[in-house]
Amino acid sequence: MELKQSQKLTQKLALTPQMKQSLYILQLPIMELKNYLEKQLEENPVLEKEEVESEYPLNEWEEKTENILQYTKEICEPHLNSSPDKERSYEYKQGLIVQPLTLEETLLKQLRTLPISDKKYRIGEYIITHLDENGYLTVSDKELLNELNKNVGEEKVTQQDIKEVLEIIHKFEPYGIGARNLKESLLIQLKCKNKANTLAYKILSSYLPELLKNKTKFIAKKLKVSQEELNKAIKEISLLHPKPAKALPTSITKGVTLYNYPDIILDNTNGSYEIILNTRSLPRIKINDYYLKLLKSNKVSSSIKKYIQEKINSALGLIKAISQRDETILKIAQHIVKIQKKFLESGDSALFKPLSLKDIAKITNHNESTISRVVNSKYIQTSYGTFKLSYFFTKSLKTKNGEKISQELVKSEIWDIISEEDKNKPLRDKDIVQILKNRGIEIARRTVTKYREELKIPPYHQRKNNN
Repeated sequence: MELKQSQKLTQKLALTPQMKQSLYILQLPIMELKNYLEKQLEENPVLEKEEVESEYPLNEWEEKTENILQYTKEICEPHLNSSPDKERSYEYKQGLIVQPLTLEETLLKQLRTLPISDKKYRIGEYIITHLDENGYLTVSDKELLNELNKNVGEEKVTQQDIKEVLEIIHKFEPYGIGARNLKESLLIQLKCKNKANTLAYKILSSYLPELLKNKTKFIAKKLKVSQEELNKAIKEISLLHPKPAKALPTSITKGVTLYNYPDIILDNTNGSYEIILNTRSLPRIKINDYYLKLLKSNKVSSSIKKYIQEKINSALGLIKAISQRDETILKIAQHIVKIQKKFLESGDSALFKPLSLKDIAKITNHNESTISRVVNSKYIQTSYGTFKLSYFFTKSLKTKNGEKISQELVKSEIWDIISEEDKNKPLRDKDIVQILKNRGIEIARRTVTKYREELKIPPYHQRKNNN
């Protein structure tokens, strides 16, 4: 075999050390970034944490030193001293950074305030700790009674005791918690809002299956109301939570975390959203003025000046990387808020709109793999809990009309279909496929199976009522 030399022209992206550092910092979660900055403060002598007034006037420095300081101030705006008004604004925003309670903690907190017997408290505690991820009570009456009599103590628990405690829990916030099914949950929500005598309540009581099939003319005729009155009632129903647990953060709800610090806080004031970067725990760094002065000193050797200049350049690169990180994360958050506004207003993931990494990559000028690492390592605190940014990204499916809908919406449809099924004749996955098809959603049976399993809904034979 003959060996030959040949030339080949190829294009290859070469990342500079500054670019690598910028990408690295962008992908760091907030607490890891804190540790990284603390380490940089130890290793780079020109960096300092505390803000001090410079004792060296600018007009005494060389032009180069003046430019460095000015550049530092420009790209390190939030990390430098600011006006009293800005400081007060900063403190207010950082005060918004609180760790939300879990659903269980929220309910137990409400339970503890009630003047009820020890027996009823323990019944309530047991029920609250056995709610599923959507806030529903899936334990049967028989199982509930048996388990409570094993665990409550000497005083026997009756079915009436359980009923009374459940009625108490049904009045807790978020409304609809502790229901057995979708219909009961929605009716509880209306009761708690003093709307038990409304048209919306009548619709849910008697015509929920027809409503889910969008048979509005049929319902209007049966209830002898106008289409306008019916539409108004349906709008009222649409504001209820089909999955009441979504109205508050819970440790078992998809995407919600209770032990990760949010990188972003979403402040909702009267429907107006403000995106706040969580920088409270980060050291606010700047370049020490003393080293800038040394660059001009005649008593410092050129080798030392060179060393100082290298460290200053490194510090400026770090400060710039932090600024770019903040800018990129803000862009991502702004786009998420814009696209997923309906979810942020209601907490119902069924209202998610399709959102892809490609969409974010375009607006941030980063590739999809970088964005993927960013959204998988960052958290955002909202009115409905603290979520990974990746939680807001969902693939799309197309309807017969070519409209794009999110996977979460399809999952919600599956949940609702199964919630309303005849428990004596539960639906098979292929039956659900047909129902979805009738609603204009084309989907494969294996996809329905996958979504059902993700919702932790057992197969049809396990859902059958054997009583």
